[in-house]
Amino acid sequence: MGKIHHQTLRERVEEEIRAKIVNQELLPGMRIVEQDISEELGVSRGPIREALRQLEQEGMIEYTRNVGCSVRKNTLEDLYEIYMLRSTYEILAVRAFGGKFTEQELKQMDQILEQMGQLEDDYGSLDCCDYELHRIIIEKSGFERLIKAWSDLNYGNAIRFCTTEARRKDIVKRQYSVHKVIVDVCRTGDVEKICEALNQHYMSTVKRLMEEQNISDSRFRF
Repeated sequence: MGKIHHQTLRERVEEEIRAKIVNQELLPGMRIVEQDISEELGVSRGPIREALRQLEQEGMIEYTRNVGCSVRKNTLEDLYEIYMLRSTYEILAVRAFGGKFTEQELKQMDQILEQMGQLEDDYGSLDCCDYELHRIIIEKSGFERLIKAWSDLNYGNAIRFCTTEARRKDIVKRQYSVHKVIVDVCRTGDVEKICEALNQHYMSTVKRLMEEQNISDSRFRF
């Protein structure tokens, strides 16, 4: 039981640090001091080190010798790679199960959409809703390794927020409509339409950020 409790504590520390990055309390390039986190959260430095190692693997922070950990300065290229992989995994899942969703699964998607529609500027809740909706698609494949690989890329949403100049409220506001497109096409059971919608869903975000930052199409392969 002690081991289970320790793992849970590490995950809680991860969530706290991840939330600080998403909410821009910790900005790209800022150092993450273990002692400060220990005092703030009231936990020992052991779980903090483990949490930082996990976040380093995810690409949210980076470790530099003789300096320590700091928030990684992710780029639009990083986001493009993450979203390209994530969309590919979901497309593989859809092809694996033939694009047929049950009424219960579609109902769950509708409920998540409803929650999204009620959000105003809560990016943390939006991230949870986004994860849960897409999780329905990926988990239906039943492939554990595919699900794990997809889940490991979920931090891409945090990178998206850190690489955009748009206001948090604007980002949250448009998520209902863009995800409704996915839910609506999932109702059709048409594999090709679902796969195309998923690809457009992810790549349109990258294209929007490219326009914001005046980056030409030649830098990316769509």
